Amino acid sequence: MKRFHPMALLARALGWMIGVAALTLVLASGLAMRLDNAFYDLHMRHWSYRPGDAVAIVAIDPKSLSTLGNWPWPRATHARLLDRLSEAGARAVGMDITMAEPDLRHPENDQVLAQAMRRNGRVLMPVFPEAADLGGTLEEMLPTPQLASAAAAFGHVDAAKDEDGVVRGAYLRAGLGSPYWPALALAVRDFGLRGEQAHDPPSLHRSTVDSASPYQWLRDDYVMLHFAGPAGSFDQVSYVDVLEGRVPPALLKDRWVLIGATAAGLGDLLDTSASGGSERMPGVEYQANLLESIRSDSTLSPLNFSGQLLLGAALLAFPFLLYGLPGFRSAWVVALVALAACFLASAGLLREARYWWPPTGCAVVILACAGVLRLLQGAKRRG
Repeated sequence: MKRFHPMALLARALGWMIGVAALTLVLASGLAMRLDNAFYDLHMRHWSYRPGDAVAIVAIDPKSLSTLGNWPWPRATHARLLDRLSEAGARAVGMDITMAEPDLRHPENDQVLAQAMRRNGRVLMPVFPEAADLGGTLEEMLPTPQLASAAAAFGHVDAAKDEDGVVRGAYLRAGLGSPYWPALALAVRDFGLRGEQAHDPPSLHRSTVDSASPYQWLRDDYVMLHFAGPAGSFDQVSYVDVLEGRVPPALLKDRWVLIGATAAGLGDLLDTSASGGSERMPGVEYQANLLESIRSDSTLSPLNFSGQLLLGAALLAFPFLLYGLPGFRSAWVVALVALAACFLASAGLLREARYWWPPTGCAVVILACAGVLRLLQGAKRRG
């Protein structure tokens, strides 16, 4: 076995330390973020799964709009739907529908809906940030007081878009001045457990939110989602079919039910890591993916900065240990093996341990080290 000269070992140790310093700068600057996102999205598009039958979407779809008329519908219509879900024995109901203003034309409908919510006892409503005026101060938009008093609980519906506009995860908590509202999907999961022990999945927690402005919408406890697939991957039943009794109650019994818009032009449409540029995902299906991931303990947790640096430093040591061994006397051969190790480690950690480690920063440093080593070898031969 080859034995290294002490000076050679010192040179490798120095090279590794320089590499770790370079990796620290790359991670802190976010230079490799786009490449990491591209790798993550490519991976997720080939890692779909078939969700179980615990979560169902009652879709405000084109068929329902054609039958019931233009949106918004009378709130008495939502009351009839909730009564259908109560009769079917739905475990919990999340209404991803904005009702921040009272029905001034038919105020009695608000009372009818509130009564239906109380009869059900398991209806959760959304919270979201919005400025009353353009450029004004953000406010927490809740349902009208009459409806809010009848809701079992509330949850925020703020989609966690990355800088490129793609949704890869969710914040489990958010709120104005402090992240105290749970995500709607998390609140629905907790309420539907019916006394069973609830626990939050592993998440990336921020320690700086306590010092932020009380007028700022703050988000915390970030998780990444294992999307079931592109839009349409979850069981959906048409709103109007449920309303008119065409859906057998057995299909909804003991299921977590989310009500929301899937028709174009209503509600949010999101680009996700699973879409690959195909059809955008309705906000209610985003909530369904989050609910299923939390319910089945399949959320993905991003490593914090320290964890990313620690794993990256370990992988950077690999090429310095490998170089010079039989079959590994070429800097580029060593670099290719180390690059493969980076991406395999990232994919393996994601699939087996459900932790996300972005690999391209480490890959860039490995390539830079190989290039420098190659230049030094060329200069040595010329000398």
